[in-house]
Amino acid sequence: MKSSEILRNFKNEIKTGKVSASYLFFGDKRVDLLHYALVFSKMVMTQDVKNEDIKTQIEKQIDNLAHPDVEIVNKNNGNIKIDEIREIIYETIESSFNSPKKIFIICGVENLRKESANALLKTIEEPPKNVYFILLSRTLNIIPTIKSRAIKFHLESSTSLELGVDKKTYDFFDGNENDIKLFKKNYLEKNISLENLSFEIKTVEDILKNIVNMQNYLFYNLETENYLELIIKYNKSIEFLVKEVKFWDMENVYFMLNEIEIEVKKNREFLINFLSKVIICAKVMVNSKDLKKLIEIKNSVRNNVNIRSILFNFFNILYDA
Repeated sequence: MKSSEILRNFKNEIKTGKVSASYLFFGDKRVDLLHYALVFSKMVMTQDVKNEDIKTQIEKQIDNLAHPDVEIVNKNNGNIKIDEIREIIYETIESSFNSPKKIFIICGVENLRKESANALLKTIEEPPKNVYFILLSRTLNIIPTIKSRAIKFHLESSTSLELGVDKKTYDFFDGNENDIKLFKKNYLEKNISLENLSFEIKTVEDILKNIVNMQNYLFYNLETENYLELIIKYNKSIEFLVKEVKFWDMENVYFMLNEIEIEVKKNREFLINFLSKVIICAKVMVNSKDLKKLIEIKNSVRNNVNIRSILFNFFNILYDA
């Protein structure tokens, strides 16, 4: 469902005049699910507001995450504890602050454990009057009872045209809406393109440093002073790796693979993420047969296979390409 269709469907849903409901917004990691949840929240909260100034004020509060009756839960997409769910349930029966309606946006629903999901189930099945739940998930592989009780919206990522960037920039950020919007604000609006950005990425050590920093940020919640710079360095490191690896001597390649194995052997999800980005960069350089092999090797990471074998088989294909 593209952005224009999403907005049209949102408007149609608002017209039904539901006095309470639970929604499930799902889409892959490229989609800014929270953005769409806030768009829908603004529609819900301003549905009966006639005064344009008040309407604008409500929309601004929601955009700034400052509306007292729109609560965002688990913004970091971690595991949701049952105590948090109990607190939400308690808050649904409390009076709202500024409006007759309350909205709970719950991020990372795919991480809900069974106990927490069961605690939430009764409330989202029959929300109290004027209470709305917007559940955000990166997958439909969630507890079936939660899935079946909510009105579902499948949100697809925006195109490069919709995001206002060229295809090269779009592909560099894998179509990730948040990263592209951030890049536009911090660089493109200042007439700085990707080509104008240069970082010190010349050695295997430079590449490894950026891989480790990205893993620490994504999977160990370590803070970073500049998220966008981290993303750009990581992506440029992978571009450099794919382009140069065939020109390295085998000693350098083995050193890199050994170090990557040490860093990611306990984190297969990150390894999948890393190999996926390598494949995206390499797809114009390898034939369809080798591309298929790379994808098969990447997909085997979820199985109980040796990480060292995966890395060596994967990069052997790139080295010989």
